[in-house]
Amino acid sequence: MKQVYLDNASITPTDKRVLRVMKKYYGAEYGNPSSIHSVGVKAKIVVEEARKKCAHFLRAHADEIIFTASGTEANVLAIEGTVRKLFESGRAYDDMHIITSRVEHQSILEPVAYLARLGVQVDYVGVDQMGLFDLVDLKNKLRPETVLVSLMMVNNEIGAIQPIREIAKVIRRFCTHDSGPTTFESGILNPKPILHTDASQAPLYLELDTNILGVDMITLDGHKVYGPKGIGMLYIKRGEELAPIISGGGQESGLRSGTENVPAIAGLAVAFEIAEKERGKESARLTILRELAISNIISEIPGAVLNGDKIHRLSNNINISIPNIDAEFLVLQLDARGISCSTKSSCLKDESESYVIRELGGEHWRAKNSIRLSIGRKTTKSDVEYVVKELVKAVRKQNIKK
Repeated sequence: MKQVYLDNASITPTDKRVLRVMKKYYGAEYGNPSSIHSVGVKAKIVVEEARKKCAHFLRAHADEIIFTASGTEANVLAIEGTVRKLFESGRAYDDMHIITSRVEHQSILEPVAYLARLGVQVDYVGVDQMGLFDLVDLKNKLRPETVLVSLMMVNNEIGAIQPIREIAKVIRRFCTHDSGPTTFESGILNPKPILHTDASQAPLYLELDTNILGVDMITLDGHKVYGPKGIGMLYIKRGEELAPIISGGGQESGLRSGTENVPAIAGLAVAFEIAEKERGKESARLTILRELAISNIISEIPGAVLNGDKIHRLSNNINISIPNIDAEFLVLQLDARGISCSTKSSCLKDESESYVIRELGGEHWRAKNSIRLSIGRKTTKSDVEYVVKELVKAVRKQNIKK
């Protein structure tokens, strides 16, 4: 039976070229980067060289890169770290305002909800029926108390590519046209709102140049780019200050204590190098396969609806809602045919429907009846043709039983 893996938005297999580099630091070179002996110094050099490579990937400075254990940790550090730093400086929680959206990953929504329980004010930017942020709504929600705007670059479920550069311009114009900084009862001056973006889904297909994007913080994740599991990173623009969320030995400029994961850090740098080298060619190849899959599914399955914008869409993302089906059962049926895909984000184990697709509006069944097919480096045209054929058969089988 043919085996086709189409859940690359959830996790990608680690590239063999990455594994070869990592193996070296699990064996012959195993030092602790914090040690001052020669073995430790060698490990420190590896970490710092990897930091330079990761910084180059973003066209940033090496001291702006902080390694974490995951994209989730990087998101939590960005959000809670920003608010904690202001609180430690004397700013009251209820004097702070955060803007995000309801289509963000749970690693954004949960820390924001936690801060809201502490008294931080929160607003959510709306999205249109294609899943793109409403920039007028963002402009209207900005206010003097706004300390952080966190909006994702690419949606992990529907692949919508967001106008991050334009979002940065909206914030910049707000700061320029505002009457000036506001002093709160605490005596603390309100800083310019920090713009953070979770770009975990973006590196394989989109250029990430911090000088062009205009963002202050960027989250990336190793296992989304054919890199190692258990490694993420946060870009923090020079001048921005955060409080750590993990205390201890003070590694990573005091922002992320814990012995550095040298093999994973080295592997992450290699994964980014490969992504940058292969991005253009691979994006073009996958776009052709994506369009083939979408057109065939829509034409073969009556009532099937594409979720998300067709133009501003990641090259590898196919998200379809199909009427009159049980989406989870459909995924299991496809799994029995050797096809791995998903119904929604893998982090939503207890959700019966996609909250992202629910935000798009439209027919009520779309949020419960969606499947996500995320193609990748190993996906071929014959794979796509096989998946479409088996998907159509499985849907028809469900409908016959009903």
